[in-house]
Amino acid sequence: MSTIDIIGGGVLGLTLGYDLIKRGHHVRIWERSTELGGLMGRTRFPELDGLEVDRYYHAILSSDRTLMAMFEELGLRGDRRTTPPQRGFPHNTISSPVSPPAVSLRFPPLSMVDRFRLGLTILQARRVKNWRDLEQIPVLEWLTRLGGRGTVEHIWKPLLRAKFDGTFDTVPATYIWSRLVRTTDTRGKTGATEQMCFLTGGYDMFIQALAREIRARGGEINTGVTVKQVQINNGRVTGLHLADGEVSSDAVAITMQTPIARRLLPPAAAEVSARWSRLEDYLGIVCMLLVMRRPLTPYYTLNITDERIPFTGVIETTNLIQTEYSGGYHLIYLPKYVTPDNVFAQMDNETLTRSFLVYLRQMFPDLKDDDIAAIRIGRERYVEPLHPLGRTDDIAPLESDIAGLFLINSGQIYPQLTNGEAAVAHAMKAAATIAAAQTHAPAEVPAAVA
Repeated sequence: MSTIDIIGGGVLGLTLGYDLIKRGHHVRIWERSTELGGLMGRTRFPELDGLEVDRYYHAILSSDRTLMAMFEELGLRGDRRTTPPQRGFPHNTISSPVSPPAVSLRFPPLSMVDRFRLGLTILQARRVKNWRDLEQIPVLEWLTRLGGRGTVEHIWKPLLRAKFDGTFDTVPATYIWSRLVRTTDTRGKTGATEQMCFLTGGYDMFIQALAREIRARGGEINTGVTVKQVQINNGRVTGLHLADGEVSSDAVAITMQTPIARRLLPPAAAEVSARWSRLEDYLGIVCMLLVMRRPLTPYYTLNITDERIPFTGVIETTNLIQTEYSGGYHLIYLPKYVTPDNVFAQMDNETLTRSFLVYLRQMFPDLKDDDIAAIRIGRERYVEPLHPLGRTDDIAPLESDIAGLFLINSGQIYPQLTNGEAAVAHAMKAAATIAAAQTHAPAEVPAAVA
């Protein structure tokens, strides 16, 4: 039985470990943090009777078939809830404070023709079968061709500007295509109602279920341990250099984002590092989480098109998740995707909080200080991998030229969006590749999930 070391205890690393154990391998997972989960970890509020919630919002769609199957396999079916979310699309938000209804196809700036063409864009996107036809087309060009300038100016351009921190000239059409296919596949069988899901204990319930099963099957999970470097000898992996010693290994899978993964490579892996560096740009995120004593909106998501507002949306997850699972409080996430030099990425928490609240109060003038029970600021440097036009061949392969060395991370998830469903499916694909490499047999790679 080979020993495979996995660096990183997020959803990717844990799913990879779980799948490899099922394939008969011994697995050790190494996580620098004292807690598992990574971006899908928890935020705690000791001042609110120990309330724990997801650090960031993570949508689970009814069309996430891989995740649904995993929930079933791990005994989480009884902890899953399904509900139709409400979405809003306010316009001129500062000048005209938000009030219902503000739903997408009733969006005021769109003419009747534009509304029709918006619906046509969605239908046309779903008819695309070969995504490679889109990877050389700029997203704005494709959307203008399908939906016209009205929908681009009032819907798509503001969304893209917010998502990519203002710069989206090199974003391929695959981005919107993948997003439309995923979100429009969440309808019930009648096609009338969009369906979304959640676990009563948040994503942490999935994380802990994976960890329990890995340990129950003989796997090891080590938290609070720093991996300093991968050890390589004569062109193959031999082990790991830890902060407090060394361990031998048959194979190593790094699940960290590419810029972090490259730091773990020794000089002997210079060529692999150079190959990985071809495509390693990521957007970061700053996200303000408000725990409120009352609801703020009737919507799960308010997509912000007003470019004067810094955050990309108002996500009130307790319009999806019942407050009985959030201590009776209402949870509002205000995310902003940022490049490293963005002013909001460089702000301290106090300044960022004041700034976001100024804009939020302009949107919701009736918001009072007493409505807010607690605030947390989340920051991550590497969140959204960037895949510019025509750069698919630069995506790092799962298997490197060094025997036993693998890179498994979100930068390889393309053209799918980076979400829980895609991460789990990617980990299973990677497990097949690693297992095949260890047994010198061809891998059975599952089909990509759109």
